[in-house]
Amino acid sequence: MENILENSVRDMCKQDVIDCFYKSLKEVRKTKPFATQNEVIEHALKSQAPRFYVTFENARRFVSLLLRKKKLPIINENKLAMYKEIYNRYIKRVKDCSKRYKYYILEKIIEEPAPSFYLDEETFRGIIYRTMRKRQLAASQAKC
Repeated sequence: MENILENSVRDMCKQDVIDCFYKSLKEVRKTKPFATQNEVIEHALKSQAPRFYVTFENARRFVSLLLRKKKLPIINENKLAMYKEIYNRYIKRVKDCSKRYKYYILEKIIEEPAPSFYLDEETFRGIIYRTMRKRQLAASQAKC
């Protein structure tokens, strides 16, 4: 079940990256009609993400570790930053609420807009390029 949720979150992230890229393309080209793809990607990378791309179970697990002052078993700096942001939001809100709502609070936090996609540039570009290739391939097959 967890794997299905992870794939769902991953697919959601990919779609939101693509949407962000095309939105950035429109925004950048309004002021700079001949902007390069690199400039558009740099603009998109700085954008806010519609949500945190993590399952509730992983968020719960890592927030719990942080609450107990444990080190997270994560090497990826972007993921570390994401879990710390979720933890900081959680700490601010849990003080104001009854303990029985703590899971509800966490659930709401991961569905809120995130400061970034928490992806490195290479991963972000890979999502965009793979999607573009798939669309080009589908379009060329449709012509045949």
